[in-house]
Amino acid sequence: MTSIITNHGAMAALATLRTINGSLEKTQQQVSSGLRVAKAADDAAYWSIATTMRSDKKAMSAVSDSIGFAKAVLDTSYDGMDKIREELVTIRNLFITAQGLPAPPTNGFSNWVDYQPDSTYDGSLVAKVDAEINQHWQQINSIVESSSFGAVNLLRNDVSEPDLPGAKTEFTTGYVNGQVLTVSIDTKSTTMINYSRSVDNLWNQPGSENMGYLDGVFWHANNIYPMTWVDSNGDVVKNENIYTLRNAEVRMAANNFDRNEYYKIAINQLDERIQAVVGGMSVVGSTQKRVELADEFNASMMDNVDKGVGRLVDADMEGESARLSALQTQQQLANQSLSIANQSPQTIITLFQ
Repeated sequence: MTSIITNHGAMAALATLRTINGSLEKTQQQVSSGLRVAKAADDAAYWSIATTMRSDKKAMSAVSDSIGFAKAVLDTSYDGMDKIREELVTIRNLFITAQGLPAPPTNGFSNWVDYQPDSTYDGSLVAKVDAEINQHWQQINSIVESSSFGAVNLLRNDVSEPDLPGAKTEFTTGYVNGQVLTVSIDTKSTTMINYSRSVDNLWNQPGSENMGYLDGVFWHANNIYPMTWVDSNGDVVKNENIYTLRNAEVRMAANNFDRNEYYKIAINQLDERIQAVVGGMSVVGSTQKRVELADEFNASMMDNVDKGVGRLVDADMEGESARLSALQTQQQLANQSLSIANQSPQTIITLFQ
């Protein structure tokens, strides 16, 4: 039966063409975007999981930046501590040199407070060593001040920062299930000069406010500290005194102290301080390793997220390419079928001729 009111063949051909066009449009979108699930309507479950994982990856990327900053801070601190160790070794060796030199003349002074620098001391061999020691103390000060990255300096602890012990420096190392993971390092493990004046610092020396304080005649509580000292206001300030050995030499001569014995005490304490720096470097080194491992794991997790999301939402480009070609062919055939179906009623005209 042929009807000029209802063209059943054209309706069927049109429905087929609409279906093919819908499938073709979806395939074209997947081919152009590379995504099988581009929006929630495509697959709500997979889209939700992929969106969450992409958000987590952004957090991991931020963690990666933080780890990079932590690496730079730790590298700067480690290098600074290593340079300080070298300077302390040199100072210790200069003490050994001074111990073997003749005692400088004190011109009859009985108290180092009254003693003033003059050509007699400044011309002695010990004074030459003293001047070199001062340069190395100042170099340590410079290293402490300059060992900073991004305004973070682990070698000095300022008055405005937490007191020791107990203070910690934390570095971000990961992000898991909405939680930020960190690794911490004790501030006292890296502090070279502690302006907070806590006694429990790297040197762990009761009564010390900084790495330059040593017991005995060379750094007596009433003497001048070689690096910093506490002023009348109770503030830790840099020492401007240029001598380390002179005042001790005067006190030893005035009190008839055993010069060799007191030099040995100072040298032993310098060795202890060198080992303290080495211990602090080992703490920083282990933290560097921990941060490096965290960085590798974080990078691996970011790769896994990319792979997982890809498996959920990425389009199979080979399959979609083949499907696109097939649908384009089907579209052409559907168009031809619709054209033939639309021409069928024209045959009725011949019946009326």
